[in-house]
Amino acid sequence: MATQQWHREEPRDVRPFFAAINAERCLDASGLRLFANGDVMQDASFELDEIDFKKLEPVVHIAVADPSKWLPAELAIDELELTLIARHGFLKRSEILASVSLGDPLPSTWSISADALARFGGGRNMLVTLAICLRSDRAPAPGSPFVPGHWIAKKSFLLRSRSMPTLFDLRVRTDEEWTAAGYPPKTFYSVEYLGGIDAELEEGASVATVYVHADAHNKMVSSQIGEALQPMLGAEIIAAILVESLKDWQNADQVDPASPLTTLLKQLGKEKPLTLQGLQALISRPSLLKATLQDRLSVVAAVK
Repeated sequence: MATQQWHREEPRDVRPFFAAINAERCLDASGLRLFANGDVMQDASFELDEIDFKKLEPVVHIAVADPSKWLPAELAIDELELTLIARHGFLKRSEILASVSLGDPLPSTWSISADALARFGGGRNMLVTLAICLRSDRAPAPGSPFVPGHWIAKKSFLLRSRSMPTLFDLRVRTDEEWTAAGYPPKTFYSVEYLGGIDAELEEGASVATVYVHADAHNKMVSSQIGEALQPMLGAEIIAAILVESLKDWQNADQVDPASPLTTLLKQLGKEKPLTLQGLQALISRPSLLKATLQDRLSVVAAVK
Protein backbone atom coordinates (compact mmCIF):
# COMPACT_ATOMS: atom_id res chain seq x y z
CA MET A 1 0.00 0.00 0.00
CA ALA A 2 1.12 3.59 -0.52
CA THR A 3 2.84 5.16 2.46
CA GLN A 4 1.35 8.15 4.25
CA GLN A 5 2.88 10.94 6.28
CA TRP A 6 2.33 10.69 10.02
CA HIS A 7 2.21 13.82 12.17
CA ARG A 8 2.88 13.48 15.88
CA GLU A 9 0.17 15.13 17.94
CA GLU A 10 1.88 15.61 21.31
CA PRO A 11 5.49 16.09 22.47
CA ARG A 12 5.47 13.01 24.73
CA ASP A 13 3.28 10.06 25.56
CA VAL A 14 -0.04 11.11 27.10
CA ARG A 15 -2.10 8.05 26.23
CA PRO A 16 -3.90 5.77 26.78
CA PHE A 17 -7.22 7.47 27.43
CA PHE A 18 -8.66 6.52 30.81
CA ALA A 19 -11.92 5.28 29.25
CA ALA A 20 -9.83 2.76 27.30
CA ILE A 21 -7.34 1.88 30.02
CA ASN A 22 -8.03 -1.86 29.64
CA ALA A 23 -6.65 -1.66 26.10
CA GLU A 24 -3.21 -0.49 27.21
CA ARG A 25 -1.60 -3.96 27.28
CA CYS A 26 -3.48 -5.63 24.44
CA LEU A 27 -0.45 -5.62 22.11
CA ASP A 28 2.09 -6.82 24.68
CA ALA A 29 2.42 -10.28 23.14
CA SER A 30 3.48 -8.82 19.77
CA GLY A 31 7.13 -9.23 18.85
CA LEU A 32 9.81 -8.46 16.30
CA ARG A 33 11.98 -10.79 14.24
CA LEU A 34 15.14 -8.99 13.10
CA PHE A 35 16.69 -11.47 10.69
CA ALA A 36 15.57 -14.22 8.33
CA ASN A 37 15.08 -17.45 10.32
CA GLY A 38 15.74 -15.54 13.55
CA ASP A 39 13.78 -15.68 16.78
CA VAL A 40 10.76 -13.48 17.51
CA MET A 41 11.58 -11.23 20.46
CA GLN A 42 9.43 -8.97 22.57
CA ASP A 43 12.17 -6.59 23.75
CA ALA A 44 11.51 -2.86 23.43
CA SER A 45 15.04 -1.96 22.29
CA PHE A 46 17.76 -3.68 20.25
CA GLU A 47 21.39 -2.53 20.04
CA LEU A 48 22.87 -3.64 16.73
CA ASP A 49 26.30 -3.48 15.11
CA GLU A 50 26.87 -2.33 11.56
CA ILE A 51 27.10 -5.91 10.30
CA ASP A 52 23.64 -6.57 11.77
CA PHE A 53 22.09 -3.71 9.78
CA LYS A 54 23.49 -5.18 6.56
CA LYS A 55 21.40 -8.36 7.05
CA LEU A 56 18.37 -6.75 8.70
CA GLU A 57 14.98 -8.12 7.54
CA PRO A 58 12.53 -6.98 10.25
CA VAL A 59 9.15 -8.62 10.55
CA VAL A 60 6.59 -7.53 13.15
CA HIS A 61 4.65 -10.48 14.58
CA ILE A 62 1.16 -9.31 15.49
CA ALA A 63 -0.69 -10.54 18.56
CA VAL A 64 -3.82 -8.64 19.59
CA ALA A 65 -5.61 -9.74 22.75
CA ASP A 66 -9.31 -10.70 22.49
CA PRO A 67 -11.16 -7.37 21.98
CA SER A 68 -13.98 -8.56 24.24
CA LYS A 69 -11.51 -8.28 27.13
CA TRP A 70 -10.53 -4.63 26.54
CA LEU A 71 -12.73 -2.87 23.96
CA PRO A 72 -14.53 0.12 25.58
CA ALA A 73 -18.31 -0.01 25.42
CA GLU A 74 -18.47 3.37 23.66
CA LEU A 75 -16.20 2.23 20.79
CA ALA A 76 -17.08 -0.12 17.94
CA ILE A 77 -14.28 -2.36 16.74
CA ASP A 78 -14.50 -1.01 13.18
CA GLU A 79 -13.84 2.51 14.49
CA LEU A 80 -10.29 1.40 15.28
CA GLU A 81 -7.36 0.36 13.10
CA LEU A 82 -4.13 -1.49 13.62
CA THR A 83 -1.27 0.61 12.30
CA LEU A 84 2.47 0.12 11.77
CA ILE A 85 4.46 3.33 12.05
CA ALA A 86 8.17 3.97 11.46
CA ARG A 87 9.95 7.04 12.85
CA HIS A 88 13.51 8.35 12.66
CA GLY A 89 14.46 11.24 14.92
CA PHE A 90 17.69 12.18 13.14
CA LEU A 91 16.11 12.26 9.68
CA LYS A 92 12.88 13.82 11.03
CA ARG A 93 10.86 11.27 9.07
CA SER A 94 7.67 9.42 10.02
CA GLU A 95 5.53 7.13 7.90
CA ILE A 96 2.59 4.81 8.25
CA LEU A 97 3.93 1.60 6.69
CA ALA A 98 0.71 -0.43 6.93
CA SER A 99 -2.76 -0.26 8.45
CA VAL A 100 -5.93 -2.36 8.59
CA SER A 101 -9.32 -1.95 10.21
CA LEU A 102 -9.48 -3.80 13.49
CA GLY A 103 -12.83 -5.19 12.34
CA ASP A 104 -11.22 -6.94 9.36
CA PRO A 105 -9.18 -10.15 9.50
CA LEU A 106 -5.79 -9.18 10.90
CA PRO A 107 -2.48 -10.27 9.36
CA SER A 108 -0.20 -12.39 11.50
CA THR A 109 2.89 -10.45 10.42
CA TRP A 110 3.95 -7.21 8.74
CA SER A 111 7.32 -7.16 6.99
CA ILE A 112 9.32 -3.95 6.66
CA SER A 113 10.64 -3.81 3.11
CA ALA A 114 14.18 -3.02 2.04
CA ASP A 115 12.87 0.18 0.40
CA ALA A 116 11.30 1.29 3.67
CA LEU A 117 14.52 0.55 5.55
CA ALA A 118 16.47 2.63 3.03
CA ARG A 119 14.19 5.62 3.67
CA PHE A 120 14.99 5.29 7.38
CA GLY A 121 18.77 5.19 7.26
CA GLY A 122 18.97 1.45 6.76
CA GLY A 123 17.09 0.90 10.01
CA ARG A 124 19.72 2.62 12.18
CA ASN A 125 18.03 4.35 15.12
CA MET A 126 14.58 3.66 13.70
CA LEU A 127 11.56 3.33 15.99
CA VAL A 128 8.91 0.84 14.83
CA THR A 129 5.52 1.16 16.54
CA LEU A 130 2.50 -1.12 16.31
CA ALA A 131 -0.55 0.82 17.50
CA ILE A 132 -4.31 0.62 17.77
CA CYS A 133 -5.66 4.00 16.71
CA LEU A 134 -8.94 5.75 16.02
CA ARG A 135 -9.82 5.70 12.31
CA SER A 136 -12.10 8.75 12.02
CA ASP A 137 -13.44 11.72 13.94
CA ARG A 138 -15.75 11.19 16.90
CA ALA A 139 -17.56 13.62 19.14
CA PRO A 140 -15.20 14.55 22.01
CA ALA A 141 -15.94 12.74 25.27
CA PRO A 142 -13.97 12.69 28.54
CA GLY A 143 -11.22 10.08 28.49
CA SER A 144 -12.00 8.78 24.99
CA PRO A 145 -10.16 9.19 21.67
CA PHE A 146 -11.85 11.55 19.24
CA VAL A 147 -9.28 12.51 16.54
CA PRO A 148 -7.94 10.11 13.87
CA GLY A 149 -4.59 8.83 15.03
CA HIS A 150 -5.37 8.96 18.75
CA TRP A 151 -4.03 5.67 20.05
CA ILE A 152 -5.28 3.49 22.88
CA ALA A 153 -2.57 0.81 22.77
CA LYS A 154 0.87 0.46 21.28
CA LYS A 155 4.03 -1.65 21.27
CA SER A 156 7.30 -0.08 20.11
CA PHE A 157 10.65 -1.50 19.04
CA LEU A 158 13.76 0.69 18.80
CA LEU A 159 16.57 -0.45 16.49
CA ARG A 160 19.50 1.43 17.99
CA SER A 161 22.94 1.63 16.42
CA ARG A 162 25.46 0.55 19.03
CA SER A 163 27.74 3.33 17.88
CA MET A 164 25.26 6.21 17.45
CA PRO A 165 23.78 7.51 20.72
CA THR A 166 20.94 9.99 20.73
CA LEU A 167 22.56 13.17 22.03
CA PHE A 168 20.94 16.00 20.18
CA ASP A 169 17.76 17.53 18.85
CA LEU A 170 17.95 18.16 15.11
CA ARG A 171 16.28 21.15 13.47
CA VAL A 172 16.43 22.68 9.98
CA ARG A 173 17.15 26.24 8.86
CA THR A 174 16.59 28.01 5.54
CA ASP A 175 18.98 30.58 4.04
CA GLU A 176 17.01 33.36 5.71
CA GLU A 177 17.03 31.62 9.10
CA TRP A 178 20.79 31.04 8.95
CA THR A 179 21.34 34.71 8.14
CA ALA A 180 19.02 35.84 10.95
CA ALA A 181 21.00 33.63 13.37
CA GLY A 182 24.26 35.31 12.33
CA TYR A 183 25.59 32.57 10.02
CA PRO A 184 26.33 32.55 6.27
CA PRO A 185 23.18 31.57 4.33
CA LYS A 186 24.63 28.31 2.95
CA THR A 187 25.86 26.93 6.29
CA PHE A 188 25.59 23.13 6.23
CA TYR A 189 25.21 22.56 9.98
CA SER A 190 25.95 24.03 13.40
CA VAL A 191 26.02 22.58 16.91
CA GLU A 192 24.84 24.42 20.02
CA TYR A 193 25.84 22.59 23.19
CA LEU A 194 23.23 23.08 25.93
CA GLY A 195 24.87 21.20 28.81
CA GLY A 196 24.20 18.09 30.85
CA ILE A 197 26.36 15.53 29.06
CA ASP A 198 27.76 14.37 32.42
CA ALA A 199 24.39 13.85 34.16
CA GLU A 200 21.25 11.79 33.68
CA LEU A 201 18.88 13.60 31.32
CA GLU A 202 15.20 14.17 31.88
CA GLU A 203 12.81 12.45 29.49
CA GLY A 204 12.83 14.16 26.11
CA ALA A 205 15.91 16.28 26.88
CA SER A 206 19.11 16.45 24.82
CA VAL A 207 22.55 17.89 25.41
CA ALA A 208 22.71 19.86 22.17
CA THR A 209 20.66 21.36 19.38
CA VAL A 210 21.92 20.69 15.87
CA TYR A 211 20.79 22.84 12.95
CA VAL A 212 21.08 21.53 9.38
CA HIS A 213 20.43 23.51 6.20
CA ALA A 214 16.93 22.73 4.94
CA ASP A 215 18.12 21.97 1.40
CA ALA A 216 20.75 19.51 2.64
CA HIS A 217 18.25 17.89 5.00
CA ASN A 218 15.75 17.41 2.17
CA LYS A 219 18.43 15.68 0.09
CA MET A 220 19.30 13.44 3.03
CA VAL A 221 15.73 12.20 3.45
CA SER A 222 14.79 11.95 -0.23
CA SER A 223 17.83 10.26 -1.80
CA GLN A 224 20.35 7.51 -1.14
CA ILE A 225 22.93 10.09 -0.15
CA GLY A 226 21.24 10.27 3.27
CA GLU A 227 22.38 6.79 4.30
CA ALA A 228 25.99 7.63 3.42
CA LEU A 229 25.96 11.15 4.80
CA GLN A 230 24.33 10.39 8.15
CA PRO A 231 27.32 8.68 9.84
CA MET A 232 29.73 11.31 8.44
CA LEU A 233 27.64 14.11 9.81
CA GLY A 234 27.12 12.19 13.05
CA ALA A 235 30.90 11.94 13.56
CA GLU A 236 31.32 15.68 13.07
CA ILE A 237 28.42 16.51 15.39
CA ILE A 238 29.56 14.23 18.21
CA ALA A 239 33.12 15.58 17.94
CA ALA A 240 31.79 19.13 18.26
CA ILE A 241 29.64 18.20 21.27
CA LEU A 242 32.59 16.56 23.02
CA VAL A 243 34.87 19.54 22.43
CA GLU A 244 32.26 22.07 23.58
CA SER A 245 31.32 20.01 26.64
CA LEU A 246 34.90 19.45 27.84
CA LYS A 247 34.59 22.12 30.54
CA ASP A 248 31.80 20.06 32.18
CA TRP A 249 33.86 16.89 32.71
CA GLN A 250 37.56 17.54 32.17
CA ASN A 251 38.27 17.62 35.93
CA ALA A 252 35.89 14.79 36.89
CA ASP A 253 37.19 11.64 38.59
CA GLN A 254 34.12 9.63 37.62
CA VAL A 255 30.97 10.07 35.58
CA ASP A 256 27.29 9.43 36.27
CA PRO A 257 26.56 5.91 34.94
CA ALA A 258 23.21 7.11 33.55
CA SER A 259 24.71 10.07 31.66
CA PRO A 260 25.12 10.45 27.90
CA LEU A 261 28.87 10.72 28.49
CA THR A 262 28.94 7.20 29.95
CA THR A 263 27.15 5.93 26.86
CA LEU A 264 29.71 7.61 24.64
CA LEU A 265 32.61 6.15 26.62
CA LYS A 266 31.15 2.66 26.11
CA GLN A 267 30.59 3.20 22.41
CA LEU A 268 33.93 4.84 21.70
CA GLY A 269 35.71 1.90 23.28
CA LYS A 270 35.88 -1.54 21.70
CA GLU A 271 36.42 -4.49 24.02
CA LYS A 272 35.94 -2.20 27.04
CA PRO A 273 34.69 1.37 27.60
CA LEU A 274 37.04 4.25 26.94
CA THR A 275 38.23 5.95 30.14
CA LEU A 276 37.78 9.64 30.92
CA GLN A 277 41.53 10.03 30.61
CA GLY A 278 41.47 8.31 27.25
CA LEU A 279 38.73 10.62 26.01
CA GLN A 280 40.66 13.67 27.28
CA ALA A 281 43.65 12.47 25.29
CA LEU A 282 41.49 12.17 22.17
CA ILE A 283 40.10 15.68 22.67
CA SER A 284 43.65 17.02 22.66
CA ARG A 285 44.12 15.52 19.18
CA PRO A 286 41.04 16.61 17.15
CA SER A 287 42.04 14.64 14.06
CA LEU A 288 42.36 11.42 16.06
CA LEU A 289 39.04 12.11 17.81
CA LYS A 290 37.28 12.46 14.45
CA ALA A 291 39.07 9.39 13.08
CA THR A 292 37.92 7.34 16.08
CA LEU A 293 34.33 8.49 15.59
CA GLN A 294 34.50 7.72 11.87
CA ASP A 295 35.68 4.20 12.70
CA ARG A 296 33.00 3.58 15.35
CA LEU A 297 30.21 4.98 13.17
CA SER A 298 31.31 2.86 10.17
CA VAL A 299 31.64 5.85 7.85
CA VAL A 300 33.69 3.96 5.24
CA ALA A 301 31.16 1.11 5.10
CA ALA A 302 28.35 3.64 4.53
CA VAL A 303 29.98 5.17 1.44
CA LYS A 304 30.86 1.89 -0.30
